Amino acid sequence: MSRKSIYVSGALAALAAGLWAPLSAWAHEEVESGGYIFEIGWLAEPPVVGERNGLELFVAPHDDPEAGVEGITTLQFTVEYGSASRTYELAPAQEEPGHYSASFIPAVEGQYTFRLTGTVEGQAANVEFQPEEVVGAGELAFPPVEDLNSKVSIALGQAATAHTIAIIGALLGAGGIALAAYGLRRKG
Repeated sequence: MSRKSIYVSGALAALAAGLWAPLSAWAHEEVESGGYIFEIGWLAEPPVVGERNGLELFVAPHDDPEAGVEGITTLQFTVEYGSASRTYELAPAQEEPGHYSASFIPAVEGQYTFRLTGTVEGQAANVEFQPEEVVGAGELAFPPVEDLNSKVSIALGQAATAHTIAIIGALLGAGGIALAAYGLRRKG
């Protein structure tokens, strides 16, 4: 391969990575409410059961989507799953105007709903959003959890068998000692 084709291949790979990275790392959606744009998604994607995650939020005026709104204190974030819900406090991201987050650990697989209610700069906001579904660790775990579970089950079965054999051996040994003691008594 020539040096020129190596450079071209490298440039194409870098271009592809540059185009793909924002799409894969920023699977958030925009929702409009009260004259504002709310860009909403998970802190870490894909969301996995039992791993720390939460809401990632960017708020900007509709007429200036690049300018983040700072100092939002009257907006509440509630996460819902089925009939369960919990409200979390929004924390501003340092040195990133308009960026906020709220951390929690998704406990079960499935579809969660993020709800933002309150006001932004005096304007009423009511946003409901269903982010990417939470998946179980088994779907992403390596080695696969099923393999580990089957190995543990086999090991537990083998341990139970060994335990049973040990008890039988102890009983047979005790019986042998008792017979030997009886034989010695009878002889003597």
